[in-house]
Amino acid sequence: MARTVERVALKTMTPGTQRTLTVFRYGRPGARPKAYLQAAIHANEFPGAMALHHLVPMLDKADKAGRIVGEIVIVPVANPIGLSQVVFAQHLGRFDLNLRDNFNRNYHDLSGPVADRVKGRLSRDPARNAKLIREAGLAVLNGMRPANELQDLRLQLMRRSIDADMVLDLHCDAQAALHHFISKRDWPAIADLSAQIGARAVLYNEPYSTTMTFMGCNGAWWAKLGERFPGMPIPQACQASTIEYRGQHDVTHALGEADALNLFKFLQRRGAVAGDPGKPPKPLCAATPISGMDVGYAPAAGILTYMKPEGAKVKKGETICEVIDPVAADPLKARTPVLSATAGVLFSRRLDGRLAWPGMVCFRVAGAKALKHRKAATGLDD
Repeated sequence: MARTVERVALKTMTPGTQRTLTVFRYGRPGARPKAYLQAAIHANEFPGAMALHHLVPMLDKADKAGRIVGEIVIVPVANPIGLSQVVFAQHLGRFDLNLRDNFNRNYHDLSGPVADRVKGRLSRDPARNAKLIREAGLAVLNGMRPANELQDLRLQLMRRSIDADMVLDLHCDAQAALHHFISKRDWPAIADLSAQIGARAVLYNEPYSTTMTFMGCNGAWWAKLGERFPGMPIPQACQASTIEYRGQHDVTHALGEADALNLFKFLQRRGAVAGDPGKPPKPLCAATPISGMDVGYAPAAGILTYMKPEGAKVKKGETICEVIDPVAADPLKARTPVLSATAGVLFSRRLDGRLAWPGMVCFRVAGAKALKHRKAATGLDD
């Protein structure tokens, strides 16, 4: 069946204004496997939107050839609120300027209300349990009444993703190598995706995200329900992950087309699209815990300059960047080095200017060993 286009009107916040969410859908509703892909929930992050821009024609061609097997939902830009937040010629799409909330936080944890609905109804059949849980999750979401536009946006996105077998939330960093956030429960089953997209770092939460990101709300409730009903076979029925497509300036047709082709091959490999994707590429890295991710903070104010490029392998104690005091009496003594606390891959650097202030995040390094000073469960709030 041909691609359908849905335009969802969001709750209005001011008279005379209306924002809409656009959703593309392929295949028969309810067909398995179901894949959900969205981009730019942080609305100033466009590399993922560029990937979906090139993926849609690929899916259109497959659809015309009758090769769409499952159900595929595409949200090309998932945040019409943030898209409109241009202030003094600067696009600010990470936080809602009205409610002061991160657009990728505070999604609904469905494990509690769904547990109440399925208690006493679960069986020894994991497939039946997954179907029952999905239906209960949709029922809970359909019973919610949002109080404002941001709540409405979150609710509309979850209603289209919560019953999916795979959820890909496409982001980017400031200045970064391509990296991939996953749940430890999905490793190594999702290793082929990390390899296919060319991830230079793969970081996992253990056992699941506690910040209720979009990835977390779609993946974590299965694990939580498994803990609530330990005697019942509840599968990890959704592989939810966050792909960070390099940096904010990495928006080109060449990158978008290559990223789209990798997503298309992943959908083939998962059975949502018929056809042979070929063997996945060799992985560029192993998965490491988010608790092993070192975050480098500026120790003082000054000019920020980097000694290492994004994607570089670094050693523990190696200088990643320096903060230079431009008004120091002795310029030769004005440089303060910021060192890596672990050995690993420097996957993220700062983009927005080179003025450092005390406590500012300067870089992130993916390391294999947990660090005592890091938050073990999240890591995404830095």
